[in-house]
Amino acid sequence: MERGIIFDFQRFSLHDGPGIRTTIFLKGCPLKCLWCHNPESQVMDLELAFTLSRCFYCGKCLEVCPEKAVQFENPQRIDRSRCTVCGLCVALCPTGALEVIGKEVTVEELVREVEKDRPFYEESGGGVTISGGEPLVQFDFTVELVRRLKARDFHVALDTSGYAEGKEKDWGKLKTLAELVDLVLYDIKLLDTEKHRYYVGVENRGILENARRLFHLYPEKLFLRYPLVPGVNDGEGDIVCLQSFLKGFPGVQVEILPYHRLGVGKYSRIGKEYTLLTVLPPAEETVARVRKRLSETLPEVVVK
Repeated sequence: MERGIIFDFQRFSLHDGPGIRTTIFLKGCPLKCLWCHNPESQVMDLELAFTLSRCFYCGKCLEVCPEKAVQFENPQRIDRSRCTVCGLCVALCPTGALEVIGKEVTVEELVREVEKDRPFYEESGGGVTISGGEPLVQFDFTVELVRRLKARDFHVALDTSGYAEGKEKDWGKLKTLAELVDLVLYDIKLLDTEKHRYYVGVENRGILENARRLFHLYPEKLFLRYPLVPGVNDGEGDIVCLQSFLKGFPGVQVEILPYHRLGVGKYSRIGKEYTLLTVLPPAEETVARVRKRLSETLPEVVVK
């Protein structure tokens, strides 16, 4: 039986497809978007998170750690080069300051959890969204999960960037999943290749080409999503390039995802640095301007 690693299982989601949905967040992502609000999704491995504000220095974690990775004199508290994420410190922490992020699950376990919410899907026209991370990274697990969900007549959406390794076989994986699901939420982050490499960590040619291929095969299944990040992809040149790209997708819905800062605090918890600290969410006027511009190309542009 296929086993996968998730980092969250979110019920009553309203932003990941139609109706009330359950969103399953898989661990592992080859992209390193500087604005990522789920940094705990990027690596496949389990991770140890530490929340300083919850700690009152009882010392139990120091006593139990076999690798001596917990160090009070360390500003980060955890020497991550030593930590094996054994979880012993988590089990003894009385305040929840320490937490293991990531959980190994089976397809059957997830399907049982999804079944609990079936009445909400039926009443709202909702279903299940498989997100990440990047679902293509855990391809075999994702395929089995989708097949099991579809066998039970759930509406299934795939939230993807269309990028796993940056190779031609990315398309094969994407095509297989697109055939199985009801909806593909496809992220387009930047059109400029060099800016994409700087802000996202990989080139974007394959991502853009796979979007075109998906539209050619399944235009009715495709939603395009554009995260709007001030100073990154909201400039005049960015929007002109996006408009030009969208002309190749007549009739497709575009969703604007305004940048938010809800994930900033997660970075320090897992020993990472957030580099866009000076970036604020876009003003309503900016979002309205971009929506108006994109509506000149496609009639259905929504803000999530």
